[in-house]
Amino acid sequence: MQVSFEVFPPKSIKASFALARVVQDLATVAPDFISVTCGTGGGNPQMTADTLDAMATQIDVPLAAHIPCASQPKSACLIQARDYNGKGISKIVALRGDAPALHTIEPRFADATNFVTALAQAGHPDIVVAAYPDTHPKAKSAQADIDALLAKQDAGATSAITQFFLDPDAFLRFRDKTTKAGLTIPLIPGILPITHWAGVQRMANLCGTKIAPDLATAFARAARENRADLMGLCHATETCNALQNEGVSKLHFYTMNRAQTCIDICDALGIGPKHIQHNRPKLALAK
Repeated sequence: MQVSFEVFPPKSIKASFALARVVQDLATVAPDFISVTCGTGGGNPQMTADTLDAMATQIDVPLAAHIPCASQPKSACLIQARDYNGKGISKIVALRGDAPALHTIEPRFADATNFVTALAQAGHPDIVVAAYPDTHPKAKSAQADIDALLAKQDAGATSAITQFFLDPDAFLRFRDKTTKAGLTIPLIPGILPITHWAGVQRMANLCGTKIAPDLATAFARAARENRADLMGLCHATETCNALQNEGVSKLHFYTMNRAQTCIDICDALGIGPKHIQHNRPKLALAK
């Protein structure tokens, strides 16, 4: 079983030191890669770059850069990808993201598929795209989501990571449908360990992730009984175990810049830390 992790850029010096420790701890399970987002919407590409630069000096793990294409000009997207590749970061997570609120005359990619096409034409070897087991709220239909994923594959995508889901069967059904439709690139399930139920509910509502009534009831009860953390750990571990039993060989964790729960899940799956550095130098990730 291979695992990978996602973190987001810190927003303060204190958060920078905290993230430095998080990525060092995540590195102990020898992940396939660690990706850095741009935050909500377009975020701050420079913060993503600064975070990746700092991580590259701290850990010996392959890194991946998120680039949202709708929030910035075409030229900026391609320059960022070229610069990352020059630094040895060849894995690009190509996303649409949110368009700017104000109208701009600068040319922008219409969607992630066009961005993937441009990256592939520029020779980028490793292009990761998004997929949606629970239909994207802006998609016309579930089939439209599958068609969009196949279009990104045809454009040059080399793998896909799914939006988080709360029922493993949602991923397995989606995997079966996409395989039948012609998907051949790796489809990697995105796992969100639940450490804050109210926050997960808000995120699920925004991205269209379905929440079963019995799961909502169970987490509400766990919160009242002060065992929400244990419930979240058990739920994520059971989800990963169910996927593993169905032949899934790669997992991608949305860490929310927290390491311990992800490490505990990996340990439960038999992917234990290789070693823990107790006296590590601190490194600020923000300038």
